[in-house]
Amino acid sequence: MIFSIVTWLILSCSALELVYLLYLAWSSTRGPKLVLGDVIHFLYPVDSSLLASLVDPAADFELRWSLSPRSFREEQRRRMRLYRELLGRMAHNSAVLAEFDNAMRGNVAGPGSKLQEAAVKVRLYCMFSRGRLRLWLWLPNAFGVVVPPRLARLRIAANLDGLQVYEELKMAAAEAFAQLRPAELEALTHNL
Repeated sequence: MIFSIVTWLILSCSALELVYLLYLAWSSTRGPKLVLGDVIHFLYPVDSSLLASLVDPAADFELRWSLSPRSFREEQRRRMRLYRELLGRMAHNSAVLAEFDNAMRGNVAGPGSKLQEAAVKVRLYCMFSRGRLRLWLWLPNAFGVVVPPRLARLRIAANLDGLQVYEELKMAAAEAFAQLRPAELEALTHNL
């Protein structure tokens, strides 16, 4: 008796899942068409020099020795929150570029483009770095940890150099959206 109830539950859940997947496939074809020139307006600007300065080991060292321990902890927490914001922007930009790349390719199944691969690397780096940052920002409040972590340790996460993979994303975006007008292409690379 219980076996037949479990069997019917599994079958009904599978049928509901199939209906849901069919609905998702149907609704994805009805979405608004993306215009290539609009990609610029969906991107959040990321300052590459600020990004590099936040994960620079020399900047960490200089701050540690020039500020009092309390001032250094406050400054380091401010820098961590700023880096977390930049990571969010990087992840958002990679998702936007991947979506526009899919729209340009016509949602064709097959091996991903160079832009898709770069976007995946950036998202992976951002996911691991944001997780570590969230933990670092939570721990001092929870347990009163005295020594703040070095932000330079976040330059490499998940065996990916964050600055390098974001530069690869910029170059792949410039190649993928080469048909934009020169002013739009410049705005695209500036916003990245």
